[in-house]
Amino acid sequence: MPTAPVRLRTRSAAFTCLALLLSCPPLAAETVPLKETKLIIEHNATDRDTGFQAFVDSEGWQRLELIGPQGVVLRFEGKGELGELGLTELFFETVEPENAAKPIAELLEDLPAGTYTFKGRAMADGEAGGEILGTAQLSHEIPAGPPLLAPPANATVPVAEVVLRWGAVTQTIAGRPIEIVAYQLIVERKTDPHPTMIGKWGLSAYLPPTTTALALPAGLLAPGTDYEWEVLAIAANGNQTLCSSRFRTQ
Repeated sequence: MPTAPVRLRTRSAAFTCLALLLSCPPLAAETVPLKETKLIIEHNATDRDTGFQAFVDSEGWQRLELIGPQGVVLRFEGKGELGELGLTELFFETVEPENAAKPIAELLEDLPAGTYTFKGRAMADGEAGGEILGTAQLSHEIPAGPPLLAPPANATVPVAEVVLRWGAVTQTIAGRPIEIVAYQLIVERKTDPHPTMIGKWGLSAYLPPTTTALALPAGLLAPGTDYEWEVLAIAANGNQTLCSSRFRTQ
């Protein structure tokens, strides 16, 4: 009968296709590179404490791990509706123990220098997108703190025409040469902002490494008010060290 051979050929083809499918490895999930990955050390030369900071930026993720030379050191995961929506940016910093209680050399043992991998699951508005991946290099070379030159600590200054000055940084805290790529100047009013605000009253500016002074813009300072200012020396490896001081306006 003509139908029997057709059935046999159909079954044979079906079995052949099934065998091929079983023998083929599954398709690899798409890898989505992270937009930014940073892992640095921040040292406070004034308060003498030190910690780690990290930053990640992406199109969206639901789960994220940080993997170092000694294995997984951190894991973040969105849950429920937030996990389905997805997250984009992430910034975190560790506790900064005082150097007297935990010397810097001991702290650096917690995260050895080397390559760290950020890895996880992509997620954007309920749409999973495969694996996210990015790396960051952690260096143990820490810049020295920029000396704050003017105004003197706890000085009283006018509300206008105030110029902040600091010294250039060329070495690490161990006295080795280091490249500084920027300074960050932060001026903050020592009064609490509105409780719904994220941030504080003041100014933050990133400046070229050749800049060691800045005139504060008119209208920034209020009369009879306490301010704290700090300058961070940012090295080419990302690590940064700050010095801070205070002044009061007339």
